[in-house]
Amino acid sequence: TLIAGVGYRNLRDLSVGNAVIDALLEMEWPPGVEVEDLSYGPMDAIFRLKEASFERLIVVGAVARAGRIPGEVYRSRWRYETEAPELVQSRVAEAVTGVISLDNLLVICAHFEVLPRDTVVIEVEPENADWGETFSPRVARASERIVAQLSATWGASLVE
Repeated sequence: TLIAGVGYRNLRDLSVGNAVIDALLEMEWPPGVEVEDLSYGPMDAIFRLKEASFERLIVVGAVARAGRIPGEVYRSRWRYETEAPELVQSRVAEAVTGVISLDNLLVICAHFEVLPRDTVVIEVEPENADWGETFSPRVARASERIVAQLSATWGASLVE
């Protein structure tokens, strides 16, 4: 199992994936569970996922989507809906120029068939995407809940 985060550091609520992973990296994990920030991009993630052959991926990030409530956590199983090659190529172009996107990571890795069959996406609806290191209050609470839930579910313990 890989628990991963994706996000932009220092863009307030859009940093939630990074912050969750930073908190989880402070813990000890049982064998078979790894924690990693995949914000370095989908092209490198392809090689990482292919090499490791994880059975499960849990990926956390902030994504603004219409009709959602800021600070709320949305969890779903990833289902890849095939995109036209030119759309995937457009996502690849964004990725190699430094755009960090949870959607791009998922679509590109799915297109190249490296995502585990069991992929769970945990999204937080951002409230504030300005420059800065602090979360909006709602997203701060959401981040804490995600860390608590993932560490309890996957058997992490605090490092002493």
